[in-house]
Amino acid sequence: MICLLTKKFKTKNISATIEKFASENDRSPLEFSFNINGVETYIKTVAEDTFVLYNEDIHDYYKDHDKLINEHVRIRQIYTITVKETPKKIVKLNYSINFSDNNVSPAIILHPESDIPYKKYKPKEIYLLLLKELNNIKALNGILINIFDTQMKEKLKAFVKYLYGGKFVKKIKIPLFNGVEPEVRRNSKLVMRFLQKETNHQVIEVDEGEVLVDFIKPVFGKNGLNAFGEIVNNDYLKNSEDLKCHVDKKSIEIVENEDKKIYKSRLKGYVHFDENNFYVDNKIKMEHLSRVQDSVAKDEANNIEVIISQNDTSLDSLGEGVELTSETIHINGHVGAKSTLRAVNLTIDGATHKDSSQEAKFATINRHKGRLRCHSAKITLLEGGEVHATNVEIENSLGGTVYAENVTIQNVKSNLKVYASNSITIKRVSGEDNLFKISYKDIPTLNSKYNFLAQEMEELKYKLEGALRHTPSDVPVLKEQINELKTEQEKIINCVKHAKISVQEPFRGLNTITFTFADGEELTYKTDEAAYEPFYLVESGDYITLHPTQKKILIEK
Repeated sequence: MICLLTKKFKTKNISATIEKFASENDRSPLEFSFNINGVETYIKTVAEDTFVLYNEDIHDYYKDHDKLINEHVRIRQIYTITVKETPKKIVKLNYSINFSDNNVSPAIILHPESDIPYKKYKPKEIYLLLLKELNNIKALNGILINIFDTQMKEKLKAFVKYLYGGKFVKKIKIPLFNGVEPEVRRNSKLVMRFLQKETNHQVIEVDEGEVLVDFIKPVFGKNGLNAFGEIVNNDYLKNSEDLKCHVDKKSIEIVENEDKKIYKSRLKGYVHFDENNFYVDNKIKMEHLSRVQDSVAKDEANNIEVIISQNDTSLDSLGEGVELTSETIHINGHVGAKSTLRAVNLTIDGATHKDSSQEAKFATINRHKGRLRCHSAKITLLEGGEVHATNVEIENSLGGTVYAENVTIQNVKSNLKVYASNSITIKRVSGEDNLFKISYKDIPTLNSKYNFLAQEMEELKYKLEGALRHTPSDVPVLKEQINELKTEQEKIINCVKHAKISVQEPFRGLNTITFTFADGEELTYKTDEAAYEPFYLVESGDYITLHPTQKKILIEK
């Protein structure tokens, strides 16, 4: 004899009760079913502080909807159920529940795949089995049973006739509850302000404190009652218009009052919005950026990081003609032709096209073929590209041109031109026809700096002339400022005197070493296949000699 687990409970949460009973007996909740033996209905009105058991006929009470609403009635139910271990259910419904706005009129959608053995039973028996199953489903989902269900019973009777006619081949909708619809003076409205911003950018950039979304709450002229026994009024905001996705409280602030709910950005960044998540981040990742999308951001100093990652190595991560500006840019793939990147921090894991340009304070590039301007550059392979920087570090070079104050290279092949003002440090030169030149005049940024200092000095000299006549007390300060500018200019002009070119390993071919003076005169040396000590200038007597060679020039008196 098989002994099946069975137990009676009094509960207001059937699912939780079954789960607990199953857990206590080391079973799955799916192995149990339940019967509703009875239901107690409790109501609470403006006259009561708590819910009280309603022993009279509830049907007579709720027929008068105005009375129900005017007394602010709320309804709760407690069920007496028998939970039992069931080998097999007679009726197995395949269904979904469609909850309406404010949950006033939910309906069940029955699918034709449902298992309803109507041929084995009489229509009245199938009706009662289905009614029992619908009430069980309602109770499991917190929907009130045995009240507001007249329409459900009528539709269920019609469905049984439909079923026995062999017509149940499409989904059927049956109302589960007919509550009291509220009268709405103003419908709710969700205003997606961040989507209304005029922008050509692929993603939307927002400022700290910017309003992203407004949820205008509904205003009810008359309250309603929903399927859970709750009053539907301005305080009950289970509204389909409000955001359903998860809102990140760390990046989005929610400010709420009686009239509306406001979603505000807590930081400057990019908006991420989909059916699951809503947040603002200063980092954004995308697979591709095309010219059609124009650009991502418009301000370099925006504390925003852009990551563009293209898994297809045959495609450019950054398409042709794109202009991209952001504080931090990280491109996983290649950069297309005629594109422009501007950033404080720039990282390119792929290659830059020869017709592309990049501007940054700090740049790290894997393969560089384009035109780069920055303060500090780290390049894995310089492949014919051009670099303008203060400090440059290159692992390998296959041609190209570098303009900088300090340059460090591990391996040089051929056809590289390096113009520096302070130092050129190289580990190995394995090719020929390379030029290593100390010359500030060949470095555009130093020329610009020199000219800027000259303009500043002219302005200060003009102020000094006026101070000598009218405000003598300003003269010492102005003279000091002029002398400081002169010192800066002299550092630029005389940098050649302190500069050094070092090649650690022996040269393997013909290359050119050049030091250029302020007056344009040069000391040039063609290397042999030999090792050399560092190249620098030595002033002795009337001559300046290029160490360690015998190349020298006469010092003009």
